[in-house]
Amino acid sequence: MKNYSLLILTVFLCFTTCKKEDKNENLCYSSTLISQVNSGDLAVHGLTYNSNCLIYESTEPFIYKKFSYDDHNILNKVELAYSLNPFSCAMIPGQSQESDPRKAKISQYSEFKYDDDLRLTKKLNYFINNGNPQLTSYQTYDYENDKIVKLSSFNPQGLLTQYHDYKYDDNGNITRDDQYINSSAIKLVNTTICEFDNKNNPYQVFACEGNPGKYTNKNNIITETSVSYYGTAESHNTRVNVYQYNTLDYPVKINMLDCIYGQ
Repeated sequence: MKNYSLLILTVFLCFTTCKKEDKNENLCYSSTLISQVNSGDLAVHGLTYNSNCLIYESTEPFIYKKFSYDDHNILNKVELAYSLNPFSCAMIPGQSQESDPRKAKISQYSEFKYDDDLRLTKKLNYFINNGNPQLTSYQTYDYENDKIVKLSSFNPQGLLTQYHDYKYDDNGNITRDDQYINSSAIKLVNTTICEFDNKNNPYQVFACEGNPGKYTNKNNIITETSVSYYGTAESHNTRVNVYQYNTLDYPVKINMLDCIYGQ
């Protein structure tokens, strides 16, 4: 138990050390941009934003993500790095406590394609194998009234592997997500139904990444009911989220997590 407590403390100190190094004039700080998420005394998510207040870096245990944009501030690439070293900033992320987390070795990345209306139409995912990028999968997006109503996933050979159908409320929140897989036939494998508050969702900063749901909803999920289908059998699971908000209607507490803004 003592060793575990020491591990938690070391990880927290590494995270805060890296975070302080990020504090510079080229980044954006705002009272409406979430900058850190804590679980008790442990920092579990750190976010930085570029000078245009767009998500720039996301750091979580074992995962580092860097976002790059074109001259028109349109996302064109997301790079990922992983580390299994619990005693380094690489855990959230980097190479060592003394190193810059931006030097973490990138092992995966995604590229983004758009139509003439600048709507995301295709996301291509690559794995770097001995320095050579290899396409592992890609997603395409269908729209109705500028909302993503279908996300389809394909293998590198262009075979459909799965897709999601989405339904929205009037605020642009996804109230229903039906997931289908393509094996011997198209099968519905999961349905997720969500209910929302009327407050601001701080995770919308990730909307550009093309993952509909938590990262694109205008409001926060209060109740999430998931139904998994196994032949004629069904499995139901319901998750309830509890929030506390600041005066700007952003969550400062999500269940047991504390949200910090603008630091």
